[in-house]
Amino acid sequence: MMYPILDLINLTTVSAAVALIGAAGLIMLPKPIDKVIMLAVLEGGFIGMVVAAKYLDVAMVAAVFDPISTVILLMAIIKINDIRRKKSQEEGAVA
Repeated sequence: MMYPILDLINLTTVSAAVALIGAAGLIMLPKPIDKVIMLAVLEGGFIGMVVAAKYLDVAMVAAVFDPISTVILLMAIIKINDIRRKKSQEEGAVA
């Protein structure tokens, strides 16, 4: 007996679903750290889709640069939070 629903479960559709979940999380979640987690999920889905398309060289480069970009994004989030904290403290001191 054949199960036609199992034909939909392959690397391409699973990767696309993971990427869509990551994109939806990036849009809907308000906290920056949650957005970083969803970005990692989105990147995982993207790399899976690239591998399914057999562009292994592009997947390798993306796999190398994704953690680097995540670290840079985390550093930017920390810096922005520091600036916001200092600005709110200065406004509190002035008032």
